[in-house]
Formats: sequence, C-alpha cells, structure tokens
Amino acid sequence: MELKQDPKNQIAVIDDELMKQFQSLYYLIKGKRDTDIKLFTENKQFEFSDITELNSKIYKKLSLHKLVTDIVNTTVGLDNKEIRSFGNWNEFVTTDWNISPCTKYISLEWDFNIILPNQVHEVPQTHTLRVRIGNSLKPSEMIQVVFQGGSDEYDLDEAHAQMSCKIDFINSQICNELKTVVSEWYDALPKNSEDHKLIKFILKHEVKFQNFILLSFLTAGTLLINYLFSILYHSSIEFLPSDKDHKLFLFLTISIVILFMFYQAGSLYSDRMMRKQINRLRRNPIFDFTKGDKNTFSEVARDNKKYLIGLLKSILIGISVNGLSALVGFILEKIIR
Repeated sequence: MELKQDPKNQIAVIDDELMKQFQSLYYLIKGKRDTDIKLFTENKQFEFSDITELNSKIYKKLSLHKLVTDIVNTTVGLDNKEIRSFGNWNEFVTTDWNISPCTKYISLEWDFNIILPNQVHEVPQTHTLRVRIGNSLKPSEMIQVVFQGGSDEYDLDEAHAQMSCKIDFINSQICNELKTVVSEWYDALPKNSEDHKLIKFILKHEVKFQNFILLSFLTAGTLLINYLFSILYHSSIEFLPSDKDHKLFLFLTISIVILFMFYQAGSLYSDRMMRKQINRLRRNPIFDFTKGDKNTFSEVARDNKKYLIGLLKSILIGISVNGLSALVGFILEKIIR
C-alpha cells in the first residue's frame, strides 16, 4: 500500500522550520545585552605572566559551556605614543616585549558566542568581557569623558580606577562566573611595593611632615621671644623704656613680628620640602611588562634614594633651627647684659 504525502502538511512543516529559524536569527540580532562593570582600585602589580594566566582562567571557565566562536583582542599602550593592537592571542603572546618604551595601559577584550542548556532559542548568545589595566587619561581626555554625550557617573570612576572589568551579557550566570574569575585573579596579584619602606609612610603622612617643619620654626621663634623677654626686663640698656607698660607693649610688638617672620619662613621651607622631596617620591610602576618597565624600577630606586636623603636633610635643618634660635638668643642675652 502506498502512502501519499499531503502537500499542505509539508508546506506547514516547512513554514514552521522557517519561522523557527527566523525567530532564532531575530533573537540573535535583536537580543538586548545588559552591562555589568566592576572597578578595582587596589595598588597591584602586573607582569606578562599574569596576563596570560587571566586568559587561561577565562577559557577554562568558558570550556564548561558550548563555545561556538571566540575572538580575543589585545591592545597595549606605550609611553612613546605608540599603540599596539592584536586581533590574535598568539600574536600577542609571541611578540618580543624587550623594548625600551614603558607600558601605560593594557586593554583585553574577549568576544564569544555560547549556547547554554535549556535556553529558549537554540542559538549562540553573544557576550563580551573587557578588562582594562592602567589609567592613561590626560586632563584633556578627562574633560572629554565628562562632556561626552550619554556618559554615566561611572565613567570618571572607571577613568581613575587601576583596573576595570566590563561585561556585556545576556545570561547573568555567565556574567557572574566571569566576574568572579577576574576578581579572584586580581585579588591574588601581588601588591605594588614601594622601593623603600619609608615611602609609603611618608606619602601617607606628608601633611604631618609639612606641619612638623612649620611647628619647628614657630618653636624656634618662641624660644627667641623668651630670650627677648629676659633681655627687656633684666637689662639696663639706656634706650629701652623704663616703665613696665612700655616694655610690655614693645615686647608684644616685637614678638608678633618675630612669630610672623618665623611662620613665613617655616611655610616657605615646608612648601619647598613638599615640592623638592615629598612630591617627587615615586611608586614603582604597576607594569613589569617591557624592558622599559624593568629599567624604570632601577630609576625609581635611584631617584627615591636621592629624595629621601634630601628629605632627611630638610627635617634636620628644621629641627636645628630651634637650637640655632636658642643659641642666638643666649648670645644676645649675654652681650646685652
């Protein structure tokens, strides 16, 4: 017995298949992606091996899902105004980074399509993970971030952060998994150490060092005023007033002038110390990536040693002002008496 096909049913089946394909394609093109951004503000240090480790961790996580397509774009910004972009991970890894420029920032982007189980449409879902390390924005670029159309509040925070992680996603589970991978990788990185143990303390308490110098000069002025009081009230100089009221008025007038002069001198000296020593202290670079980065470590060590010695001299001079002031007052008291 021969079965006959109903052409109407066949057309209906074909129409259903076309409709499913259309729905899948429409969902793929028009599917709206959400965005999740996490900023990292700790002072970490990044080496070439850390970058490759992050890539391995991300692909290890993606291997748990059905990965259809994947593209890795890498961009390295150098301080000689050169930007190197790589559309292939192997090209980035095999590049010779023993070059003289220093690294300003590294931008990594993973763009991939995955099929998740139990999803409504059996089509690949596009996700994008972007990790940017380093902040190279100039003041002019910062203004552009502020005034660019449609910018959100996080733009400035993202510009100031040491590292940012931005994920465009459809499936929230994938987003959370990737964000966890990046966060754990970042937390495990070594902190960026200062060349000298004192540098962190000095940079943290720089205002206290400035106030200490100013206080030293004021103390020196106070010591000199004490000797002035002794000279005015216990000396027999003819041109000095004899009554106590005139002596008190003269003492107060001279005291105000002396304190003002020492205050001004202390302010100028402490500001000079801030400009010449403290503000020039440098932290080690966050990147140990190129040959130039490695050379910068030795330059930072050499410069910081010079500025630390200069700062120690400035503090000793500020302290010695007290002894010098006391010595001058003692000598004047002996001479006038």
